[in-house]
Amino acid sequence: MIVSKVDKSIAQEVLDFVAPRANLQGLNKDFSHIGYYQDGKIIGGTLFTHYDGHNIWMHLALDDPKTMRRSFAKQVFEYCFITCKCVRITAMTTLDNKRCIKLIESAGFKKEGIIRKVVKKGMQYLDGAVYGLLRKECRYL
Repeated sequence: MIVSKVDKSIAQEVLDFVAPRANLQGLNKDFSHIGYYQDGKIIGGTLFTHYDGHNIWMHLALDDPKTMRRSFAKQVFEYCFITCKCVRITAMTTLDNKRCIKLIESAGFKKEGIIRKVVKKGMQYLDGAVYGLLRKECRYL
C-alpha cells in the first residue's frame, strides 16, 4: 500500500529524493513537502517552493507515475489552493521528460512557454517548459 506523509521528520528525505530527479540545486530549507512511501521506503515526493501568497512552485518526482493516486493529487491541490490560498501553481520540466509532461498535462496544467537554458543537468543547461494551473481550472477541488 502506498501512503502519503507530511511530517517534518521526513523533510530532508523528501528533499534528497526530489531534488536530483527534478534538477533542483541550492534549495534552502524554505519548502513544504509530501512524501509517498511503500513498505516504509520513499518512492516519490512533492516539494512546494517559492510561495509568495499568490503562486507556489511545485516539484514532483516519482519512481513510477502510477504512484500519483487521485487522492494524492487532491491532497497536493488542496494544499496549494485551499491551505496556501494560491491563485496558481507553477511547474517546470525539461522538454525531453515525456513522462512528466504527460502527467502534468493530464492534471490540467497548461503549457505557458519555454525558458531557454534554465535547467542545469550535469554539465549542461537544458530548456525548460513552464506550466501553470489556475485554481479555477483545477478539477480536483
